[in-house]
Amino acid sequence: METVTDQVCTVIRQGILNGEYHGGYFLREDKLAQVLGVSLTPVREALRRLGVDGWLEPIPYRGYRVTSWTQEDIHEVFELRALLECHAVRRAATRIRPPQLRRLNEVIDQEQVLLKTPGVSHCQQTQPNVEFHEIIMAAAGSRRLSRALDSGLHGANYVRSTYGLDQAAMERASYQHRQIQEALALADADLVEALMYTHIMSVARSRPTAEIDAEANCVTTSSGAIY
Repeated sequence: METVTDQVCTVIRQGILNGEYHGGYFLREDKLAQVLGVSLTPVREALRRLGVDGWLEPIPYRGYRVTSWTQEDIHEVFELRALLECHAVRRAATRIRPPQLRRLNEVIDQEQVLLKTPGVSHCQQTQPNVEFHEIIMAAAGSRRLSRALDSGLHGANYVRSTYGLDQAAMERASYQHRQIQEALALADADLVEALMYTHIMSVARSRPTAEIDAEANCVTTSSGAIY
């Protein structure tokens, strides 16, 4: 069950994604609390948490500032993901277990359902996608590799780098997930490495060059108060 702090985090993240809070913008605790209709305590905790996740930067004596995000940042995230995840999936090809293969298949099925469901938010679509890549990381069996990839699959880096993909791009990504799962089932390391590289760079090319507006995440009322 979501806490008030969770809900405040979601509202702020959505405000950053849709451009309401642009890079360099300072968020004031008192103003946020007033607009969202909550006390200062969950706002402070939300700002601290978003700072840890990379959405915000703590500035001494001034509060929290929205982290700037450029096309160069996005390209760098995808380049690092391609480098690390191609190595991970190659390791996974000879190590992945049948339960993990079955779970990959289930996650892809979940993606397909969400793609056909109207009004699904970006965050909801992201969850099975992240799990797909996490399963492969686990199957690779390398804690060092997992730690190196952690920031690329979680927090602001992942969400902001994949935000704004259109329906066709998301359907293509899900189809590529199926190809990767099938290649893993064949234990074909060369094929699955090539498929992973194609997948990651395809998503990178599909991303719009500018942040685009998104629908609200259904966590605020018309007045902005959390319920």
